[in-house]
Amino acid sequence: MYHKGKVLRRLYNRFIDDVYLEHEILIKCTIISRTYVSAAMVLAGMYPPKYYQEWSDSETVWQPIPISNDSPDQTAIFRTHKCPYTNYFVKKDYDNIITNKNKKQIEELLSYLTKKLKKPINVEQIHIIYDIIASRISNGFQLPEWIKPKFIKIMKSVSIEHFKRMYGNKKIQKLISGPLLKEISLNMQLRSDNSNYKTTKNMYLYAGHDISLGTVLYFLGNRSIITPDFGASIHFHLYLDKTVGYIVKVFYYSRWDDDKGEEILIPACGNPCELEYFTKRINRHFSTDWEEECKEMEN
Repeated sequence: MYHKGKVLRRLYNRFIDDVYLEHEILIKCTIISRTYVSAAMVLAGMYPPKYYQEWSDSETVWQPIPISNDSPDQTAIFRTHKCPYTNYFVKKDYDNIITNKNKKQIEELLSYLTKKLKKPINVEQIHIIYDIIASRISNGFQLPEWIKPKFIKIMKSVSIEHFKRMYGNKKIQKLISGPLLKEISLNMQLRSDNSNYKTTKNMYLYAGHDISLGTVLYFLGNRSIITPDFGASIHFHLYLDKTVGYIVKVFYYSRWDDDKGEEILIPACGNPCELEYFTKRINRHFSTDWEEECKEMEN
């Protein structure tokens, strides 16, 4: 993630100062601690201390930069269990994943994992175990001998199927990424009004989760990316077009070292995607009564 920060510095070097300035950027993470650490590492790469910011006589590669943990990203509800619908969805979805075609394979996998991990493992825990394995592989760590390729393949298949259903679920989109997208669209609205120029930031940086990215991508109409890689990011850019006014462009960077990215079109918004239509679509699809949405069991 430190390297991700260096990538962001190269991408936005003329847009944000190379010296950290509070009025230029606002950084938010969720209540899950690893998003705070990710944000801190990214900022260390973006803002190596210079001049008066070098707070030690010895060489320093970072400086303390404020990070707020009040991101509107609601992915943490899968851990806190404060939203009845997400609990309902996860249980129901995993029940639906087991079919006559894969039942024998999954039962064999669960039996094997239960034996090796020395505790009962159910189908809902498969994606957690797979995530740990994928993390080790990504970091070049050796896997335990008992983790067989055929079981990794089954775990990956179950995880992909689960996340496809989750990301495509309209209600999950509302609950997880709805508040985040509403804040992003509001920030762009405020920025487009010249009277707010001095009170808005050049950049709003949110440290989130793979579920954050997945639900946003599916809402935007892109279903080709099932499992966002480590350090992947979505960038919302606001431009002033002389013909149509303010427009929104979205770019996807596939992992921590991707410095090219690709533009993601928003089919329902048109091309160019005018800020007015983008904001209307966000407000039309995402309820402001988040708690009531959580209580309703059926999608």
